[in-house]
This record gives sequence, structure tokens and C-alpha cells, in this order.
Amino acid sequence: MKKRKLFFAISLVLSIVIIAGCSAKSIKEELTRDAAPSQGASENEAYDNSKYEIATAETAEEEYYEPDKIITTVYISMETLEFDETTKKLDELIKKYKGYVENSDISHNNYIYSSGLKFASYTIRIPQENIENFVNDIKGIGNIISENTSKEDITKKYRDTESRLRVLETKEKRILALLEKAEKMEDIITLENQLAEVIYEKEKITASLMEMDDKVNYSTVNLEIREVAKLTSRGNEKTPFSAKVSNAFKESIYYFTRNIENLIVSIIYILPYVIIIGIVVYIIKIFIKRRNIKFPKIGKKDGE
Repeated sequence: MKKRKLFFAISLVLSIVIIAGCSAKSIKEELTRDAAPSQGASENEAYDNSKYEIATAETAEEEYYEPDKIITTVYISMETLEFDETTKKLDELIKKYKGYVENSDISHNNYIYSSGLKFASYTIRIPQENIENFVNDIKGIGNIISENTSKEDITKKYRDTESRLRVLETKEKRILALLEKAEKMEDIITLENQLAEVIYEKEKITASLMEMDDKVNYSTVNLEIREVAKLTSRGNEKTPFSAKVSNAFKESIYYFTRNIENLIVSIIYILPYVIIIGIVVYIIKIFIKRRNIKFPKIGKKDGE
């Protein structure tokens, strides 16, 4: 009985020890699992915060820097056989793309086939977002001779001008604050003179910024339209040989006809002078015959 009791007591103690050990291990593992997500969450949160800070910095940078300030100027020279029709289509395109004509000059510069050929130069302002479509469409109203596009980046100049304006605005506020506190007449006069100079400079800079904005927002198109009796050939190295021969033959006939017409017109111009000179010579000849005027022969002596 004693051995059985002893054996039972040892078994009970061992069971209690084993159970206690397993419980401690499970509790440790559970605590470890609970701690791990917290640590991972902290790392993820730190990573997300860093991403947020970078995104915030990028957003702030984008908000600070405005789009580039670029002035676009286009130069186009074209020919046309029908001047009035071409200018009419030009006006329609300007209205379509919400532009306006800043300056225009139309003149007659030549006469061929008894009709005056016209020449026009335009300065056209087109909204920046419409300039590309306008230039593409304008190529369809005449024969383009030359085209050139230039772009001027004034972003740095614009930013510097804005900075100068902010400095002047700050200076103006300080002068106004001092002017309210000034009591001596000399100080008041000095501050007012400084204020007038600041206001003058601020108005100049504001006008400069407005002018730059206008040039950026509205691109400039300098267009020349020349009316001609014959369009310039568009042939190049890739033009087929048969087309080159055909163009050469047509141009030969054209210039031959034009030269003959110019010769006839020139003869008509000088014909009145020829008639008058002929009449004068004829009258002199008749007068000499009637008077029987004889002129001595040059080179012979008297009596020979």
C-alpha cells in the first residue's frame, strides 16, 4: 500500500509539472504571436508614413511650381491663286479657333493679265491650346512656301519677376506700417516718397507679368499671303521623272507666254514715243527738202 501511494504521488507530481510546462510554453507562444503583428504593424505603419511624407513633399512641389511658361511663335509664307477666297477661309479659321487679328497689311504689288496681284501680311493671336490645330488647318487654304516655329521658355524670368513683386509687396506693407506710426513731417515725407517709388515699381512688374501671361496664353502666327499667277512647283528629289518632265514643259510654256506678253506690253508702252519721234523726223526732213539746204561736206577744203 505504501509503494502504491508513493508511486501515485510521484505520478501526480510529474503530471502537474508536465502540465505546468506545456501551459507556460503555450502562453509564451501566444504572447510571441501577439507581439509579432504589433511589430509588423509598426514597421508597415512607418513605411506607410514615409510614403505619405514623400507623396506630400511631391504634391507640395507640384503645387509650388506652375506649368512651364513657353512663348510660341509661328512664321508661315504661302501662295494662292485666289486671294479673296484664301483670306475668307483664313477669317473662318481664326473665328473657329477663337483667335483674333492683331495686325494686317494688304497691298497691290504687281500686274499680270491686267489684274492686280495682292500681298498681305498678318499678325494673328491664337490660344495656346489651339495653335497646333490652327497651323494644320491653315496649310489647306494655300500653297505653303515656308514654315518655321520658335519656342521661348520664360519660366525662370517669370519666377524671378514674381519674386520681385512679392518683395515689393512686403516692402509696401512695412512702409505703410511705419507711416501710421510716423509723427515728424520729415519722416512722413520720406516714407511717402519711398511708398510712391515702390508702388510705381510694383505696377511696372505687374504689367510685365500680364504681358508675359498674354504671350504665353496666346501664341503668335506671322502669316504672309502672296497672290501669284502660277503656284511654285513642289517637286523634290523624290518626284518621279515623268512628273519632273511634265512640270518643266508646263513652266516652259508658261514663261514663254509670259515673256511674249511682256514684250507686247512693252512695245505698246513705247509705241507713242516712237510715233512722235517718227513724226518729228519726217517734218524735219520735209522742211530741209523745201528749203534746199545743203550742208558742206566735212573734210574738204574750199575750192576743191
